[in-house]
Amino acid sequence: MSIALGAPGWTDLTSHDVEAAREFYTGLFGWRWVQRCEYSIAFRDDTPVAGLLKPDSDHIPTAWTLYLECESTRRATERIRALGGKVLVPPTETPGHEMFLIAEDPGGAVVGLWEAPENAVFGWARAGALCWAEVHTRDASAVDSFYAELLGYRQEQIGEPGGDFDFTVWHVGDQPMLGRFESSRSLPADVPSHWQLYFQVNPDHDADAAVAKAQSLGGEVLREPTDSPYGRMAVVRDVVGATFTVIDTDRLTPE
Repeated sequence: MSIALGAPGWTDLTSHDVEAAREFYTGLFGWRWVQRCEYSIAFRDDTPVAGLLKPDSDHIPTAWTLYLECESTRRATERIRALGGKVLVPPTETPGHEMFLIAEDPGGAVVGLWEAPENAVFGWARAGALCWAEVHTRDASAVDSFYAELLGYRQEQIGEPGGDFDFTVWHVGDQPMLGRFESSRSLPADVPSHWQLYFQVNPDHDADAAVAKAQSLGGEVLREPTDSPYGRMAVVRDVVGATFTVIDTDRLTPE
């Protein structure tokens, strides 16, 4: 497989206003779009980086979904149920001959699993593309165990378990690719557990410029730019209501 087991294999946005979403992300990240049936694929420098679709039901929320490579959606379906998760959308084939499913982990966060064909390409960790993702959950131990068993992550604890900052970094091979944040103390009661997606800013933008651009395009800033050991970042809501993080990984502060 060209995408390693457990690595991000795809991401897409569901929106009831596809044209508004396309215009926003074209302006923010410079994405170019190709239409395949009812599905729009975003490209950055000729590499596919994301998808966009209009849901077939008003009950499906506007949101970004992360898909993790699982190698076999059929086997993953059995494992998800055995490990205490739920399968929300059973294995389904895309027009590009990928297979995917949508699941809910034991903490209640929705995640996709991806079965990519040989030589599949996904733009990851580059300018204008997804570069990090972490699950914010109220049930850290159950979620850590679920994903480690399902996708084979080596997990590294950061901070004190159950403390003010309880975080695990999930490694695919030797590479840290994902994380888990125990959010019981910070997540409002009406906000469910969820995956937070981080997109790398363009070379001609730092995080502050990206935020200003998002605002000029009709987006909203939910968390102003702040510095961290991993980069300067801000949380943004787009014009259709989906939330994500922009990050400038070139601007680091000491731990």
